[in-house]
Amino acid sequence: MDRPNWKFVLPAAAAGGFVLVGFWGLLAGPLGTAWFLSWRRKRDAAEGADDEDARLAVFMAEVAKAQMAASARKPAGAAAVAPPAVRVAAASAAPTLASNGPRPSFAELRQRITQLEERALCTALAAARLAELERAGDAHAAVEAALIARRAAAKPEHATLRMRAVSRALAACLEGGQNAMAAALFNEFVAERAALRLAQEHWEPLGRALLGQGALMEAAWALHAGAVLGKDPLGAQKRLVEVAGKAADAGKPKVALKLYATLLEKYPDSQYADFVRSHMRVEEKKLAKGSAPA
Repeated sequence: MDRPNWKFVLPAAAAGGFVLVGFWGLLAGPLGTAWFLSWRRKRDAAEGADDEDARLAVFMAEVAKAQMAASARKPAGAAAVAPPAVRVAAASAAPTLASNGPRPSFAELRQRITQLEERALCTALAAARLAELERAGDAHAAVEAALIARRAAAKPEHATLRMRAVSRALAACLEGGQNAMAAALFNEFVAERAALRLAQEHWEPLGRALLGQGALMEAAWALHAGAVLGKDPLGAQKRLVEVAGKAADAGKPKVALKLYATLLEKYPDSQYADFVRSHMRVEEKKLAKGSAPA
């Protein structure tokens, strides 16, 4: 619904109200009309973008449109060239979203987004989010949007927007078989991992991917989180024991001890308690002898 011409609508509503109900119609007519038109606009917007992601994309696109319109009002000499923000965003997004040719690696995506100018972030985020919506399930588009959101929505009050983008990207990677990319993205946001909103079935493959990359503490956290979400406390304990054992085998006694201690703290009555304590003594001896790095 287009923006109403209030200079015409309100006087007409007042006149109509006066004709229908008399003096009080001069007030009731404009108020009722304003309420009705506002309701219509909200309803039409909801119908045109009936989920939160689409509404966000529309909002970002409108911001980008406003930026480009503002640049178009510059003198002719300056307006002949596209604004730097648009040029940088387009250069960033085009290779990533191309349907043909090799897709960029996570490192390439990260480097490209790191090089974006601050003033280009809003436009780049709008482009990335729209591409993510158009290419549902595209891991690269989702990861790009998440990495841009980390910079464009870096303030604490924007944490929900930022972590929603990361959660979508992780899900897209894991569902698309891009587990290594999911692990790399998780490591970028590891300090905010508790705010992630992943389905229970996604945590196990994410943890396995982290384990494969040698990120032992991160892997233990993800595997444990998945088991807890699945209401499997025994499985959660098994995963802590498993990763602690891998840390011990890799010559990392401090990591092993930390994981064993975490298990005993969270599950003091665990059936693995005696097993864990015996292995903790072994790892403590390794540290005392200095036979293994931390």
